Amino acid sequence: MSDSIAAAAQPSTGDHPPDAKTTIQAAQGSPPAERFYLPELDILRFFAFFAVFVYHVPPGSLFYYLQHGALGGFGTAGSFGVDLFFTLSGYLITRLLLRERETTGSINLRAFYIRRILRIWPLYFFYLASVLLLSRLVPSVGFPADPVCLLSLGCFVFNLTSYVSSFTVVTHLWSISVEEQFYLVWSLTIRNIPRRRMLLVPLVMLAIATIARLLSWFLGFAVPISANTFTRLDPIAAGILLAVLPEINPRPAGRALLVLTGIASWWVAAYWCRLPLQQSATGVLIGYPIVALGSGAFLLAALGAGRKSAGTRLRQTLIYLGKISYGLYVYNVVAILAVQGLIRLVSPWLYAHGWPLWTAWALYLGVAFGANVLLAAISYRWLEAPFLRLKGRFTAVPSRAV
Repeated sequence: MSDSIAAAAQPSTGDHPPDAKTTIQAAQGSPPAERFYLPELDILRFFAFFAVFVYHVPPGSLFYYLQHGALGGFGTAGSFGVDLFFTLSGYLITRLLLRERETTGSINLRAFYIRRILRIWPLYFFYLASVLLLSRLVPSVGFPADPVCLLSLGCFVFNLTSYVSSFTVVTHLWSISVEEQFYLVWSLTIRNIPRRRMLLVPLVMLAIATIARLLSWFLGFAVPISANTFTRLDPIAAGILLAVLPEINPRPAGRALLVLTGIASWWVAAYWCRLPLQQSATGVLIGYPIVALGSGAFLLAALGAGRKSAGTRLRQTLIYLGKISYGLYVYNVVAILAVQGLIRLVSPWLYAHGWPLWTAWALYLGVAFGANVLLAAISYRWLEAPFLRLKGRFTAVPSRAV
């Protein structure tokens, strides 16, 4: 999943956009844009990934947690880490595009799309090419590589196909299709909406999502509700809402309460509403808004938290893991499956030498997480960072450095 979004550049009157810094300085009466970077959201982004990792890591994933009753609901709730990513995207995209509009008077769509391409496409298409090649070398690697599937992945509409219903090494990429569709539509929309009417947008999105879930449930669409863009607008709406509301700075007790609200909301949606399964109309209709409520609570709890505190080693580590969270998310399935195969080879030896069962689990979790971090770190350093440095040429509101 993508990281903090760098804002778009000043609109150009010619065929080629001017350098962002030159454009900002040339804007009439507008000072250079203030750097916009919230390190606490990098930390929150890592926890969003880690929730997904916890959900994916047991063999059988969802079905493993369903065997453990109420306690398993916490593991199932890890799937909602994707919703938290959506909430973060809704918040950051809205804040940054609004800042650009206020600074420069408009939004340069071309520059915005170029920045999104530079951030999303290199890793995304490298991963697709890698797993496609891997599936040819190792037939057991699941990749439905027929032309329709490949076209849907390449055009970022994979989440609107039936392929998303089966587990493969590309299934989790449905969320990137949702993000790309959001970037396209919201950037076109926000440039024409007056600030005073912006609060209506999340309400309209929630209404659309509710109607879409009703239609999907009763008409039995082939695309699951859990992956359909129109049925999953709630967390994005929550992020947009927090972006357009006046800034809220809760006290420490308030932040703790918000975190507990987020945990409780996700658990209720996972255990009582049985999400991401689609077992009842009631669960589907109220479960996803509850997830969005929890995601918004987590975001609100994080905003402004520890902004004045000195950076500790743990904090800096979490910020770094948040910076590479897109790679962590993309590579996590491959890392987990590879280590599962390794553990199947090693565990008989461990049992034969008297090692208890929990040691195999501990080894599996540690190696899977470590392999995931290693893949993402290498990818960030050698694949993503060179493209991220190019984003500065199309940026009007500076975000964090690479």
